Amino acid sequence: MSLEDKCGTAFRNKDHEEAVRLLPLVKEVKEPNEIKIAGDGLLHLSSYNGWLDVTKDLIAKYHCDPHERDGVDRTCLHWAAEGNHVDVMRYLIDECHCDPMAVNKWGWIPLHYAAEDNHVDVMRYLIDECHCDPMAVDSRGWTPLHYAAGGNQVDVMRYLIDECHCDPMAVSGTGGTPLHVATSCGSSAAVGYLLSTGKCDPLAKDNEGRTPFKLAKERGHTDTLSVLKKFGDIKSSHPIDSYVNVLLVGNPGAEMLEG
Repeated sequence: MSLEDKCGTAFRNKDHEEAVRLLPLVKEVKEPNEIKIAGDGLLHLSSYNGWLDVTKDLIAKYHCDPHERDGVDRTCLHWAAEGNHVDVMRYLIDECHCDPMAVNKWGWIPLHYAAEDNHVDVMRYLIDECHCDPMAVDSRGWTPLHYAAGGNQVDVMRYLIDECHCDPMAVSGTGGTPLHVATSCGSSAAVGYLLSTGKCDPLAKDNEGRTPFKLAKERGHTDTLSVLKKFGDIKSSHPIDSYVNVLLVGNPGAEMLEG
């Protein structure tokens, strides 16, 4: 294995000690900013690993570009957000002037990655300190809340709804709400949380006329269907919530959900 391959492997395997040892050596053979591991640069991997010291060295000593994009247009900030490393992100934003609202080829900003992976601290940093838009949409019209719902990330969802006042009925380009995404993905905890807020309409239809119930049924998500039924059972005794009675399996109105 070549020296640069060994170095790349150390970064990929999160072997900090070996990476630090090899960087000065590999520079004699090839500039670190030219080394790619499956298309990803060492700086991207260092940011994802949370190696603040190595990230600083790669930029200051080895002249890596903090604004460099990978094969799908992700920046180091996207990688750091996905890795849950606020300290690295703070350095990249404050000292390297990286854009926290930078988008990749799918329109994702770092906030979308943090939402999908349940990184609440990253979310708070980006929204509270960097003033990122918590309702930012990607190329499909998905907000961070859609991604949190799909990933079953209730902590992030609670933060977005309770503290950032995000709209849980926001629709994507295909008319899907976070509840549609949660039921489609089989994210039962997310479904339960969204219904418990009292702010989601379980009868809402997407652009193809599908309700969350129909999506769960189509995909065979029995656990999610159980949550929907349980919610209906609990709510059926409250007249003000009578519209959710159609969630009850066997209820004559259930066809409304399947329409």
